[in-house]
Amino acid sequence: MRIRLIGGIAVLAVTLGALAFPSAGPARAGSSECTGWTNSIVPPTTIRVYRTATKRTVTVPFRTYVEKVMAAEWGRTAPAAALRIGAVTVKQYAWYYAMFWRGGRDAVGRCFDVRDTTADQIYDPSRTVVASHAVAVAATWNVSLRKGERFFPTGYRPGTGSCLAHIDGWKLYQRDAVDCVRRNGDLAERLARRFFSGVSWVTPGAGDYTGDGRGDLAIVSVTPETGETTARVYTADLEYRTEAAAGSLVGASLTAVPADLLLGRAAGDVDGDGMADLVQLVRAEDGVAVEVMRGSPAGFLPAERWWSDAADPATLGEGGYRLVVTDFTGDGRADAGVVRIRPGVDPPPVDPPPTDPPPVDPAPTPTPTPSTSLYLAASTDATFAEVRRTWTIDADLSTSEFRAGDMNGDGLGDLAILTPRETGGTTLQVALASSMRSLEAPSTWGTDYLPLDALRVLVGDPDRDGRDDLIVVRRIGEDGMQIVVYRSSSTGTTFARRYFAGSLPMSFAGTRFSTADSTGDGRSDLYALVNLGADAEGNPAGTEVVRLLSDGTTFTADPWFTDAALRWETAVPH
Repeated sequence: MRIRLIGGIAVLAVTLGALAFPSAGPARAGSSECTGWTNSIVPPTTIRVYRTATKRTVTVPFRTYVEKVMAAEWGRTAPAAALRIGAVTVKQYAWYYAMFWRGGRDAVGRCFDVRDTTADQIYDPSRTVVASHAVAVAATWNVSLRKGERFFPTGYRPGTGSCLAHIDGWKLYQRDAVDCVRRNGDLAERLARRFFSGVSWVTPGAGDYTGDGRGDLAIVSVTPETGETTARVYTADLEYRTEAAAGSLVGASLTAVPADLLLGRAAGDVDGDGMADLVQLVRAEDGVAVEVMRGSPAGFLPAERWWSDAADPATLGEGGYRLVVTDFTGDGRADAGVVRIRPGVDPPPVDPPPTDPPPVDPAPTPTPTPSTSLYLAASTDATFAEVRRTWTIDADLSTSEFRAGDMNGDGLGDLAILTPRETGGTTLQVALASSMRSLEAPSTWGTDYLPLDALRVLVGDPDRDGRDDLIVVRRIGEDGMQIVVYRSSSTGTTFARRYFAGSLPMSFAGTRFSTADSTGDGRSDLYALVNLGADAEGNPAGTEVVRLLSDGTTFTADPWFTDAALRWETAVPH
């Protein structure tokens, strides 16, 4: 179906270009293909553009095309979130027609995908691409949108500047989006859900440590004989899928962190370079520290200290600590969240030495109130900013586990809290981000009838709807297992247990898990480290690595490789 022509739009305070939009129906491919791109996860490398001034067709690098259209169609002063959703919309519009040719040809018979006018989008190679446009395009280059499983042509119009004035589910209204950002603080992902109803925000390659677009497996292990801690990346590159020796990159030798000093370790892209990093919270000689091991195409770089605090800090105080890592601020960089738990129990009394006469009993000291707080260490690319408390509840959650992810799909990281129930089972709660630096009170999204020690809980998006879910490995019987996914609802307020795999032939006690998009299709898969036990002489037989691949409805086991030298007892996947 052809694109309807839209006339020029006058320049307002926020300069926005003249726009075109598709109808709600899908376009039909022409009788033969032009660019013929077939991948709806990876953008095309080039696009064929009809130049109306010369009546000729030219082949343009696709990223250049998107940047030049942004320069023509979007004002440079628009907020970053509006520019980002604009970049996604510009890109996917042209991407769609690079896949579904409409039969256009120039005067000499050469095919083209799009025109350089408002019949499609304004493409003018003489336009200057300012930094704000280039940053928006770069930040969203791997993002695509879906309605269900359907890749669709995104449309857009200028709008009138009132956030909710035009919502039809198929088009972005530029000035209205700007107003949504300024009035409500919307991020790009929330704008996508607001204007393109029922849409999924798809970002492939979660857990990619090496920058190849596929999620990898990182394993931190300890050599028992030396105590040396090593972080190694097993890549998911296509050429490495069946050859572990090639897929295992050289490990980085880390400063040994004894178990009693390691407070937590988690993964996330804290420097915003598109490659995941490992973050660890440790007790250091001067208190508490957060260290980062950056991912790179060659494996992990040595650990760097990004933040530390004194032993008796006013910021964190005393108590138990947990580490979670996700993008709490919505700026495209993962942040470190330090959970501090204060049980509120006085230390046992110590009998004072006898005195004559006996001292007067002092007034009783009130029992401290139990509390659990989240302290945000926001990333600034090369360090964490000053740590600030963003959330506190008057509860002792020392028996709880914590996970982080974007549960409601608004672009801000949330905190999941898994707490044993006194009556049995586990409560699944979520504290949603209410702004870039605060969380709401936790609310119960679901329950599991098994106790917490019978669950292995991970965060990921196996159904590719752009909302993080809880992927729960559950113990069955003596030592069997099954996978249940507690899916975040479309409203982002509850979990629904609708997605699962049957009983798996693995030992619950002898398997550890991590999650990543190993196939690069935008769905979270699982990596399972399986204990191979001992050989006939009683020596450890090593570890088998199995991928559990998501197709959107279930997980399918895919044995990947076996490493006899990898000691399962000390191997922790990330």
